[in-house]
Amino acid sequence: MTVHDILHLTDSDQGSLDIEAARTYAERYLAAEEGSSERTTMAAALTVLLDDPSRPVRKTIAKVLAASAHAPGHIIRCLAHDVDDIAVLVLKSSPLLTETELVDLLAEGSPAVQCAIAERDHVPASVSAALCEVADESACMRLLQNPSAAVLKSSLIRLAERFERHPDLCDQLLKLGDLPIPVRYELLMGLAQNLENHPVVLERVPEHQRDVFLSDAVDKVVLRLALEAKDEDLPEFVEHLRAAGQLNTRLLLRAVCCGRLRFFAAALANLGNMPLARMCKVLLSVRRAALQAILRKAGLPYRSHQAFLLAIDIARKADADFSYDLALEEARALTEALLAGMQDGAFGSDEDVNAFLRRFAIDVARLEARSVMKKNAKDLRAVHAA
Repeated sequence: MTVHDILHLTDSDQGSLDIEAARTYAERYLAAEEGSSERTTMAAALTVLLDDPSRPVRKTIAKVLAASAHAPGHIIRCLAHDVDDIAVLVLKSSPLLTETELVDLLAEGSPAVQCAIAERDHVPASVSAALCEVADESACMRLLQNPSAAVLKSSLIRLAERFERHPDLCDQLLKLGDLPIPVRYELLMGLAQNLENHPVVLERVPEHQRDVFLSDAVDKVVLRLALEAKDEDLPEFVEHLRAAGQLNTRLLLRAVCCGRLRFFAAALANLGNMPLARMCKVLLSVRRAALQAILRKAGLPYRSHQAFLLAIDIARKADADFSYDLALEEARALTEALLAGMQDGAFGSDEDVNAFLRRFAIDVARLEARSVMKKNAKDLRAVHAA
C-alpha cells in the first residue's frame, strides 16, 4: 500500500484502513533518517490516518510511536487528546509532552488520563503538584506508588488535606518516610476518629469505656510518632499538639511511663517557654522546688506535680538525661517505681493520678511482652534458617 492508496481510501467510503498498514507507516517513519523525504512522506501519511474512524488504526499508531523521542510531535499531541484507551498509551510514555502540556491534559482529562500521567517515568514536581491538587483518588494513589515521581512535601500536605477521610490513600501516605510529623499526626487522628464505629470496638469495648479507649488510642498514636521523630522535628510536633489542645497532663504522664523522655522534655520546654537544650539540663540538675516552679509555669495541675517530680527523680537515678528515650524494660521499671512511690503515703496520694498510672503500667507491660515475643520469634526463625 502506498501513500497514494491511503489518500484514496481515506477519501472514499471503503471503510477503515488496514491496521497492519498503519503499523508499517509508523515503523517506516521511525526508521527513516531525520529530514529525509521518506520521513516527511510517512509523517504526512500518519497525519491522514489520524482521521480514520477505526479506533484500532489510531491505537496501532499510538503503540508504535508512544515511547519514541523522534515521533512527530503533532501526531503525539493529537493522540493525547484521543479517546482514553488511545490517549493513555502516549500519556504514559511519550517524552515529547512538556510539563505544561501534561498539566493541561490532566486538568481537563478523565480519571484514566490522570492515572496515565501519574504512572509516567520521572513525573516532575510541577506535574505531581497539579495531580495532588485536582486528580481523583485513584490517580493520586498511582502517583504515590510511582517510585520515580518527584513529589514535594507541600504536595503531600495537600493530598492529606484533600483525602483525610480516605483510609487507603491515607495508609499510602503514612508509608512515606518524608511525610512531616504534624501531617502524619492529622492523618492518624482522622483514622483514629473512625475507630468509634469500628465493629471490633463496638463488640469488644463496653460502651462506658469507649471514651477512655479512644483517648488512649489518640495518646498512643502521639507517642508512637514521638518515638519515631528526629530530635530536630520534636519541637514542631509538640507545638502542633499544643495548638490543637492535645498537650495535656494525661499525655505527659503517659510519655513518662512509656519512656518517651525526649518528648516529655520537649513538651515542658514548649509549655514553659524555655529552650529545649536548657530544659534537658534543668531536668537533670535543679532542685525539687525549682522543678515544681517549672511544672506550675507549664500549666500542669498541682495534683499531678507529685507524679512528675517522682518520675524525674527516678529517671535521674537511672542516669537518663532526657535526650534519649528509654527501652521498654527501663520504662516498665520506671512506671512500677513511680506507681509504688505514689501509693506510699509518705509521698502523698492522688487516686485520679494513680488510676492513670495503673492503666499505663498495664500498657507498658503489654508492649514489653509483645517486644519479647517478637524478638523470640525472630531468633527462632534465624535458628531454623541456619
